[in-house]
Amino acid sequence: MRSLTNYAPSTFEERGAAVPFTTPTLAQTRVRRDERGGLEVLIPNLSEGRGVYVVGWASLPLAFPMTVHDRFLQELIVNTGGCSPEDIRKAALETARTGLAGPLAADAAATALADEAEQRLLINFQLITEVLRAVGLESADILRAGLASAQGQQLTRGYMLKAAQRLGIEAKELYLRVAEIAAFMEPIGLVTSPRPARLRRLMRGLAGFRDGLTAWSTGNVSEAAPIAGFCAEVAEHTLNHARGVTGRIDGGIEAFEALLRGWEERRGDLRRACTRMAWLLDGWDFLIATWEQAQGQGRAEQEMAVNDIFRVLPLLPKDEDRMDLTLAADRILAANRRSVRAYVDWRTGQLDADLVARIEAVKAHAA
Repeated sequence: MRSLTNYAPSTFEERGAAVPFTTPTLAQTRVRRDERGGLEVLIPNLSEGRGVYVVGWASLPLAFPMTVHDRFLQELIVNTGGCSPEDIRKAALETARTGLAGPLAADAAATALADEAEQRLLINFQLITEVLRAVGLESADILRAGLASAQGQQLTRGYMLKAAQRLGIEAKELYLRVAEIAAFMEPIGLVTSPRPARLRRLMRGLAGFRDGLTAWSTGNVSEAAPIAGFCAEVAEHTLNHARGVTGRIDGGIEAFEALLRGWEERRGDLRRACTRMAWLLDGWDFLIATWEQAQGQGRAEQEMAVNDIFRVLPLLPKDEDRMDLTLAADRILAANRRSVRAYVDWRTGQLDADLVARIEAVKAHAA
């Protein structure tokens, strides 16, 4: 275990991806690659400061008491080998679906996985529609037959063959290009979709989170008010960046024929933009759910929620924003140190069952 007392990551990869552990001390800690290609986890605020402890992934159960859910999740992440936000999300949903975080979290995970399967079908149909529209073909009969039906698939193959001929691209290559675009775009979806995909919904939730914390901080005279205002400011910065990225993505999809024809040159830009969206919004679903769960509760519970949010607030890395959010966070902490507390005293080695239950409830809400 080593300490990085002035931790200010330069990139998203250095910041790491948030892991939805249910152990209070480990909740929303971040995992990243270490210098040798293995995994390490960043533990914030053990001593009620901005310091970060770096723990080897394999040593985590030795350093902290962990729930059964978290041990299972840790092993699954090791076995899959990935540590991007999408990799962690898949592992977290598979773990929650086992019921180790309770029946509500299991139901929420099953619903999320079913929703993503439906979204996968929708994005494929929309992209095929974009292909046909680009070359002046209609797709209404495919929709009537149903894309997943045998008749729908037969119609799709016929139309895509015609589209490939008009575009001057081999049919097999056209299918491959559409499949790659669909894989990149699945969590984001198209702006024209009647049902927004997960990351666009998350952007809406982040806007509501910003507005809610801004209103709460301006109408509150407690020590938590400036902390809430800072959290709203970070949400606004993140949202502005996300809007810029989605604008570029949507612009590329709007010129779909050009995207298909120049795929070899453009695929890298689209892949990087979609990956950046996942990193930008990583960890915010848990914080949005934490604040939503605090609504309707007493002022003390809301102040506690603000404290919990600040502890794991996903600041933008230094290379992503001209404003030094880490320095601003240090100032907020210095001015409000008495009100900013860690989840538990990690040295006791004891799990707080009430906190675990509260985190599991937020986990179910955030899936």
